[in-house]
Amino acid sequence: MPNSTDQFHHRVAQRVLSYHVDRQNVVHNLWYFYYFEEARVEYVRAIGMPMDSQTFITHHKFFVVRNTCDYFAPAYFDEELQILTRITFVRNSSIGFEHLAVKADGTTAARGEHVFVHVDEKTDRPSRVPEELRRMIRAHEGDGVRFLEEGER
Repeated sequence: MPNSTDQFHHRVAQRVLSYHVDRQNVVHNLWYFYYFEEARVEYVRAIGMPMDSQTFITHHKFFVVRNTCDYFAPAYFDEELQILTRITFVRNSSIGFEHLAVKADGTTAARGEHVFVHVDEKTDRPSRVPEELRRMIRAHEGDGVRFLEEGER
């Protein structure tokens, strides 16, 4: 069962467009990953990360290492979903995101979990999540995020 929406401090609206639905008139499962990605970009903008064309190339380079989505209820053409985003953990080099896609009646349509690894922009090797970003996350999430050191679970 999806987590309570109270734990999420960030949300963006997403209208279901005609090309998001499949032959059964429900949102095609792949589209939730696009919704979640757009919401993540807006999340990091909202917490104060400067955005420009180089943000995820040279300033804050991350690789996706895990993407999952669980589906609970269909969403249909022209429905407005609220995409809720939060960071659940920060480890040495990784950050865990969680998303909920919530329908107007409060029903959760889908839940996603995603893990990103911060990498050195020159070597593409894992590197520590910068302190500046850790501070932004802590300020936004408060006690809702776990900061774990290597080996902690």
